[in-house]
Amino acid sequence: MKKLVLILFIALCYSCASTRYLDTREKEFGTKGTNAWSFHRLSDRDKGTSLVFPGYIVGVEKAYRKNIGAPKLSQIKKGNALKELGYKQDVFEWKNLHKHKRWILNDGKPTFVSNIFEFKLSEKEHLNRIKVKPLYDAYDNAHLSIPTEAYYKGYRELMHFGDKIVKEIEEKKITHVFLMSMGWNTDQQEAVRNFNSLFSKILDNSNKEDVNFKPLFIGFTWPSQWPIPVISIFNKANDADEIGMKWFNFLLHDKLLNVKNKLNFKTVVLGHSFGARLTSRAVMSADMLANQSKPVDLLINLESAYSIHRYSKNRGNKGINEYYHWDKYVNNVALVLSEHDKATSVPFWTTYAGEKSAKHEVTKNAEDYNNIEVKNYVPGLKFNKKKQFLLIDASSIVRMNAYNKGGKAHSDIYNTQVATMLWGLIKSSTF
Repeated sequence: MKKLVLILFIALCYSCASTRYLDTREKEFGTKGTNAWSFHRLSDRDKGTSLVFPGYIVGVEKAYRKNIGAPKLSQIKKGNALKELGYKQDVFEWKNLHKHKRWILNDGKPTFVSNIFEFKLSEKEHLNRIKVKPLYDAYDNAHLSIPTEAYYKGYRELMHFGDKIVKEIEEKKITHVFLMSMGWNTDQQEAVRNFNSLFSKILDNSNKEDVNFKPLFIGFTWPSQWPIPVISIFNKANDADEIGMKWFNFLLHDKLLNVKNKLNFKTVVLGHSFGARLTSRAVMSADMLANQSKPVDLLINLESAYSIHRYSKNRGNKGINEYYHWDKYVNNVALVLSEHDKATSVPFWTTYAGEKSAKHEVTKNAEDYNNIEVKNYVPGLKFNKKKQFLLIDASSIVRMNAYNKGGKAHSDIYNTQVATMLWGLIKSSTF
């Protein structure tokens, strides 16, 4: 018995002594722990997490301000902390900001870009494969030697990445740039898997067509999970809005859409659940930046976890209802909902754009919405003009429970029928 106790004691001590490869930097950032480390999974370098097609992943995380060198709250309130990030000077006059935006920017743990990875098809190897390459990794001392410089370093690396993408668009004659983000409780590894599922099926549909289609893929992952379920909804909703207003916004408008006068390519922005919240906020936040840009070509939001009232002239918060003027920021919009989605119907305080009530809300109060057309999905559904907004009831094809996910059909977006619908929307609006 004593020997057994001794063995167990030694085993326990041994397990306690073991550390992760990224342990030091995780402690410095405060991103240590099962919940936190899953959002920099690519930094582990095991190369087991990968896109199955060439593309890029931008990873965003959260940390306390002092740990990453983010501006102090007092600096933000004075309105001078984020000017170097490309915002308009008058945007951050604290007294002029809507309370919701103040709340978002007032977070003691702001988001920051922690990793950017490239997935590239290898050449001249015994077996050609997708190779994983870090373009920037805040967990690697070779990329970031001082952790308290992570906030602004991540921004600069994102801008360098944007320059690289613009160069690739020009050199490879890219026709479409896809920017995508997934939703609540989706860690980096699962997000990559979901990108593979959804975009691969879109590619399958494109390969059936004789069209000039040379896409470039960029996926955004973000810390969409929190241990406390109920509070997590509010916390992660704000995080999605913050990332949309900041990092996704910077790449989309400051870099990509700024060069559309010179380069002929289309932009397709696609998000699911809270990822829809993030992507829509980015698209509608162009006016926050000093540089003016062209509109996005197509925004697709699947089972959206944000209020349909954002598109209303009078029914939402007037400080955050830029969405009413959607046609200023994007040429075509498709919001896809399903009556079988039981996740978006949970928030009782509003009507999420991904639930069936959104259809009744827009139909009943059509005069309060800017030309939103309500459609039931049928095979062959497409846009038939520019500046068209479709609210699509896809209950007939988004209806099954997804593997190991809650919300009934909330995550039933990876099936063949949905991919066919998405390709029809992409083809009719961007070719």
